[in-house]
Amino acid sequence: MSFFQPVFLFGLLGMLVPLIIHLWRRRKAKIIRFGAIRFLLMSEKATRRRRRFWEYLLLLVRMAAVGVLSLALAGPYRIESVPALSLGSEQNALVLILDDSLSMQREKLGRPLFERARSSAQSVVGQLADYDYAGLILPGSGEELALTKDKESLKTRIAKAAPGWQKARMLTGLIRAEQMLLKSEAQAKKIVVFTDLQQTSFLEEAAPEFFPGEIYFYDLSGENLDPNYALSPVELSRLNSAGEQAIKVLTKVNNYSGSGIEARLNLGLGGQALSRGTVPVSSFSSADKSFLVSLRENFSAEGKIELENPDALELDNTSYFHLRGGGRVKALIVDGDWSNDPLSRDSYFLERALNPRLYALSRIDPEVVSESSLSQLDLSNYQILVLANCRLLFRSQANQLKDFVSKGGGLLIALGNNTDADRYNKMLGDLLPRELREVKIPFAGAEGKSELQPMRLDSSFVGDPGRHPILLPFASAKDADPALASFYKYYLFYQELMPRSRVILQLSDGAPIMVEKNFGSGTVILLASTINQEWNDLCIYPSFLPIFYQAALYLAKSLFELGAQGAMVGDQLELTLPNEKTSVLVRTSPAERGAEFRLTPEREGEKSKVTVSRLTQPGIYYFWYLPGPEPRDESNADFILAVNADPRESDFRKIELKELKKLAPAAGLYVQTEDKAKTPEEKGSKTNLVKKPYHHGFLLALLILLGIEMAILTRSGWE
Repeated sequence: MSFFQPVFLFGLLGMLVPLIIHLWRRRKAKIIRFGAIRFLLMSEKATRRRRRFWEYLLLLVRMAAVGVLSLALAGPYRIESVPALSLGSEQNALVLILDDSLSMQREKLGRPLFERARSSAQSVVGQLADYDYAGLILPGSGEELALTKDKESLKTRIAKAAPGWQKARMLTGLIRAEQMLLKSEAQAKKIVVFTDLQQTSFLEEAAPEFFPGEIYFYDLSGENLDPNYALSPVELSRLNSAGEQAIKVLTKVNNYSGSGIEARLNLGLGGQALSRGTVPVSSFSSADKSFLVSLRENFSAEGKIELENPDALELDNTSYFHLRGGGRVKALIVDGDWSNDPLSRDSYFLERALNPRLYALSRIDPEVVSESSLSQLDLSNYQILVLANCRLLFRSQANQLKDFVSKGGGLLIALGNNTDADRYNKMLGDLLPRELREVKIPFAGAEGKSELQPMRLDSSFVGDPGRHPILLPFASAKDADPALASFYKYYLFYQELMPRSRVILQLSDGAPIMVEKNFGSGTVILLASTINQEWNDLCIYPSFLPIFYQAALYLAKSLFELGAQGAMVGDQLELTLPNEKTSVLVRTSPAERGAEFRLTPEREGEKSKVTVSRLTQPGIYYFWYLPGPEPRDESNADFILAVNADPRESDFRKIELKELKKLAPAAGLYVQTEDKAKTPEEKGSKTNLVKKPYHHGFLLALLILLGIEMAILTRSGWE
């Protein structure tokens, strides 16, 4: 601490004056005893003991007030170094680039880097003349303030700036600054960058051209590398393709420090701690750590893995994920070829797939009835309904199906010999994902056995991370290859003029074999072939069970979602809405950063799309397509997204000066680092020492002390 007027420090001796006065008042007088007032003196002694505390407190307050007044008059200040601009008398145009990335939230010398950067930027603005121009760029959020002479508005904008979770695009910021300055008519053009010179901030394809002015890099991070650790986004996988008994939760611990660590991790789900673990991680390397989560029914919860090791930045020590689904499902199977012998029914293989006798952990309870019994049943007792080769004789049945699906039920329609395409198209109408055409037999007209070539499923989706949720069990063809099944007969669909359905499975020639469509609050899946061996032999292959078991859970909205929908902070999100939806409600979590907002879609041809230009914070994002069910909670969200920070932003290693000069060519480039001696290459760095007074704080303390003195005197008067 330094002082503008150190002579006033002699005033600290004045703190002795209240002490001397206090001691002088304690001088003893001559005692003359008077028996008539003996009892009054006893009462005075008891009162004096209570008042003595307040007298001593008043003494301390008065001494402190004198000392604080002397310090305020002495004018205390601190020295703060900022880039010197060598402004001269010519008009200047200046662009400030304020690094607002995640790494700038760490502390150095007792203050966050961004707070120090913001203070230094204010000091630079204070050096400008009234006729100078200045602008501002935040390379993380992409916000800008054009060149202006209004220094107060610039200071206000700097004061409101805040760091985010994204990485800084420094080269893009430099390009924008150069573009702004090249349009200016000022004689001197300068760029001042307040940053930590993090290497990852300069990893961009775009590179600025030669800048004829000067660029100042003010490095706030210092010479020493801060040790930091970070978690990569969680990867989830099933350990059983059909049973879903357990989930493997895998994360990667990144060690961005010069020494190895024993990383300590906590796994939480639904607000409860489930497991703890450790993993050794070498210097500047990473290591995998996995946990097992046993699933239970009616389950929907946010999950996160937290790193306990203390480091320079705690914000990057959490990785988010989400699991949802799991309730028991009651399925009604309507068999169009009903028989008292289960082996003779069209639905026999489907019933076994939904609830295998040897598989006790199935969450589906199937019930098989005849088509004639459908009208007599209350469908509200079921989550999904399956039509297996039904004739669909009565319009009342069609209306019953539409009402069931529109209220949120799931419908699976399997075709067959009893299917009348015209009747289905007429009675079910817009409930069908696609209108039916005619039956196709791939080898019709074949004259010899060698020409019999049935169609097979296109299995190119196997292992594709973007495959339909029903097909998620097919991580590889080793477990069950769908392409082994042969299709001898199937329905063709009419081509859609307005896309409203989604193809789940198709044959090798591109013909859709399984399609889906949203209807009201429910979903319809249409299988173009039979569910038994009449038109195909899919039911005798291992792939049959996971396809239809998953399809039943998917239709019932009971399928466990493994967080396959993941994104990084800074990514763009685009969603296509169903035709009947008009907007999207978004709610973010965790609660301390949670927000809720509504998005309005834009039309692109026949589709409605909503776009989030940039995901700004990590956490869980819930999306509801409106109009939709109420009340809205995470269990009925239409789309859930787990967003995490990019772990590369947690690597604080700095860019080399030689590399910086290549990426930012300029007539003059200067780098100032606060806490290190300059190398010969950096001797040309231009710096300025700015005095930052803070005597106002002492004056405020003086007012507070005077208020305390008044309160003590008032209390003494009451007593």
